[in-house]
Amino acid sequence: MNNIFSFSRFAMLFKKHTLEHAKIYLMSAGVLAGLLFLALGFIAYTNGGQLSPGPQAIIFIFFFLFAGSIFTSLSFSALGDKRKAIPVLTLPASNFEKYLVSWVYSFLIFQLVFIGVFYLADGIVLSISTPKQGHNEMLSLLDDRFMVYYVFLIYLFFHALSFWGAIFFEKMHFIKTAFVFFACAVVLVLINQPILNALIDREILKSMPFDDLRFMDNDRYFNVEPEGKAGYYHLAIIVACAVLLWCSAFFRLKEKEV
Repeated sequence: MNNIFSFSRFAMLFKKHTLEHAKIYLMSAGVLAGLLFLALGFIAYTNGGQLSPGPQAIIFIFFFLFAGSIFTSLSFSALGDKRKAIPVLTLPASNFEKYLVSWVYSFLIFQLVFIGVFYLADGIVLSISTPKQGHNEMLSLLDDRFMVYYVFLIYLFFHALSFWGAIFFEKMHFIKTAFVFFACAVVLVLINQPILNALIDREILKSMPFDDLRFMDNDRYFNVEPEGKAGYYHLAIIVACAVLLWCSAFFRLKEKEV
């Protein structure tokens, strides 16, 4: 039998994980639905029953990233307790299969469950809201006005970072991972300007990392934007960072072998 991956062994491990955590997952989904209902209901109530797609998009993005990051950061919480870590690490399944089960739940299943829970709460709020003028419109994830679909790309990175933190840190996974993220973001912002100044002999205006290049030349203002396929560089950077974090998390998990 393959020591790295066996579909039958993975299926049994997935079933075991599901049975052991089904209750807490259902309760968490219920809490999430309640919070979404309260948030959407509060906005509709304070606006006289009006709940436009804009506020719906904001609620969707905020809860999606925040709830997803917290849920992912708890994926390997058992490893922080030696009494719980030993049974997990000695379970007759490969590290890759244990890794994959947590990845599937925190990345794939979470997104499907969140979308279903959001539209359930959103549909209930819209059905009981009666705006004084016009009618309420349900948010579409494919609406180009709000481009909510970009949140799935952002979640790709957030999940990878939270997944890495869940394995790398033994306690307070979410807090420590958030601290690392903000510390790296601050450093990146601080070194961005000096690096641009060193690369281009121009008066570089203040800009954020991976943003358009703005500079002055002979009292003239220039704004350099990526065109064509260059616009996919941001996508490539996010995907590359996510893959590196996922790989780093896996090898960190292998180090925890008993």
